[in-house]
Amino acid sequence: MSTLPLLILYTSLLAIVISFLFSLLRNRRRHSSHRLPPGPKPWPIVGNLPHLGPMPHQSIAGLARTHGPLMYLRLGFVDVVVAASASVAAQFLKIHDSNFSNRPPNSGAKHIAYNYQDIVFRPYGPRWRMLRKISSVHLFSGKALDDYRHVRQEEMAVLARALASAGTEPVNLAQRLNLCVVNALGRVMLGFRVFGDGTGGSDPRADEFKSMVVELMVLAGVFNVGDFVPALERLDLQGVARKMKKLHKRFDVFLSDILEERKMNGRDGGNKHTDLLGTLISLMDDANGEEKLTETEIKALLL
Repeated sequence: MSTLPLLILYTSLLAIVISFLFSLLRNRRRHSSHRLPPGPKPWPIVGNLPHLGPMPHQSIAGLARTHGPLMYLRLGFVDVVVAASASVAAQFLKIHDSNFSNRPPNSGAKHIAYNYQDIVFRPYGPRWRMLRKISSVHLFSGKALDDYRHVRQEEMAVLARALASAGTEPVNLAQRLNLCVVNALGRVMLGFRVFGDGTGGSDPRADEFKSMVVELMVLAGVFNVGDFVPALERLDLQGVARKMKKLHKRFDVFLSDILEERKMNGRDGGNKHTDLLGTLISLMDDANGEEKLTETEIKALLL
């Protein structure tokens, strides 16, 4: 009976080694059949991750001066092509943009953004183009900016009153400005201030949202080895995926409650000017002959 745990351990280690060897052979076969841009020689398993150092943007700039503006890196088992000049970036973003529109898979988009259902990580296709059109027309167009002018004016007035009330006491201006911008965006998208008004008053919903956003920013900055070494993704050695799944459940409950509340109270929540959420609900109910939005897509877009 005592040999059973050791057998399981050895079997797991053997499976990991076999996965590594398979990935190495697959990558070597793929690389041998394609011409790749120049770049530093990758290390075994970790690839070029050690070349990035503590400040990757500076390290990549230094590598580009050596290897040129179009450079190949291998981060773990993930192939990366770096465009280090404006002219090369234009080839990717303008001339051949449809070929490079998809983003690489990562644990954050998988576990938090409803399995790549948001506009940032969703694969390029008809549904992505629909979400982009909705955002362009109802959030970033000139008409939308004019419709939400009153929101920006009111939030700027809140900021001015908060600064005036501070008197001669020092204030964290960067924090106040960030609060103003995020609250304006929250009112445009959801119809309420997501961080409160900064006066110190308690708002349970705003406090809950703030705590989730802070945790999301922390997780977004964590280096997850499973994103770069797929054989280790299932093991979740750092516990990042577990934390992301737990955070996703909190976001899903939060957004689902807001969605159901808005459906019960009316699309615009009784406000004179409708917000993005009210528009999305109307598109879910009446798509005017087009494919309808789903609740998951609405929550992913708001997230």
